[in-house]
Amino acid sequence: MTKEMIPGLALAVIQNGHVVKEATYGVASVELMVPVTLTTSFPLASMTKVFTAAAIMRFVQRGRLQLDEPVARILPQLPAKWSAVTIRECLAHTSGLPDVFTDGINGTAIAGTLRGMFAALRKMPVQPPGERSVYNQTGYVLLGMIIEKMTSMKYAAYMESHFFQSLGLTELRFGDAWAIIPGEADLYTKLDITPDHLKLLVHDGQPVFLHHRILRYGAKFFPTYLAPAATLNGSIRDLVTWETELADGKVLSTSTLTEMATPYRLRDGKPGVFGLGFTIGKIGPYRTVSYEGGAATWRLSIPAKRLTVIVLTNLQGSSPDQIAAGTARLYLPELSHDSAARR
Repeated sequence: MTKEMIPGLALAVIQNGHVVKEATYGVASVELMVPVTLTTSFPLASMTKVFTAAAIMRFVQRGRLQLDEPVARILPQLPAKWSAVTIRECLAHTSGLPDVFTDGINGTAIAGTLRGMFAALRKMPVQPPGERSVYNQTGYVLLGMIIEKMTSMKYAAYMESHFFQSLGLTELRFGDAWAIIPGEADLYTKLDITPDHLKLLVHDGQPVFLHHRILRYGAKFFPTYLAPAATLNGSIRDLVTWETELADGKVLSTSTLTEMATPYRLRDGKPGVFGLGFTIGKIGPYRTVSYEGGAATWRLSIPAKRLTVIVLTNLQGSSPDQIAAGTARLYLPELSHDSAARR
């Protein structure tokens, strides 16, 4: 934390079905010196997507949706050139659709309303679906619209009052930086900003890191239609409950979870980077299944070892993936050589 200048962090480790570590460190607010607790809420950012994916997969599991049916069959108002895109391709970031974000580093949306989003995106080219893994927000906006169509409710209202409620996740809340979330940590960044203080600084397409200080982060403002992709807030206790419910089969069946954690097979036969809501990777000889948000939060699971690590921080650019992987190595002695090599 000292090396990365992380103000506050919450960590949980679940091994063989048991929570073996649950701890907090540092402060939720640098200005007020409020300590992080197990119930401190953090902006989960793109971690939101795995909850959206799970809600969609519950409809699939119940036979109300088919993964390979075109999204346009459910949402006929979509542009005609989007008609070939399927639910599976939206889940796996292989839709080929133009992205809602015009600047992924700053999270700048192309329009402030859903109508404005469609007006802008319908003019942009569409790539052939299923050919490449390209992280994409638009597909998850469409998945949220499908949930609304299936439930006749607004996405956030359905998720909070039905999906989360049924799992005991009563403290999870949707909202961007304008929303008041009880007990939420302030968000900071180790990325530099433009001279006018309006955006994060980008050079040659990459963010510019600060090396000796951090800044308060004031840019997490998202239109409502981006809720299915980015605006959930929750604590380490919430995430532990979520992971426990997933493991116990209370959210989805084991076979459905296995399908979600399997890389999408691209049109050329090669595996993609993503499953259905999850990112697929590797640590040592083991396959990892992860989801993450805002370069500040990370969940890493190693199915073969029944090990899950959850890291929530309040610093953008905190390398939470490395913290999660390093923590996992502490619980896997056979990776000690690999860990030493990395050091």
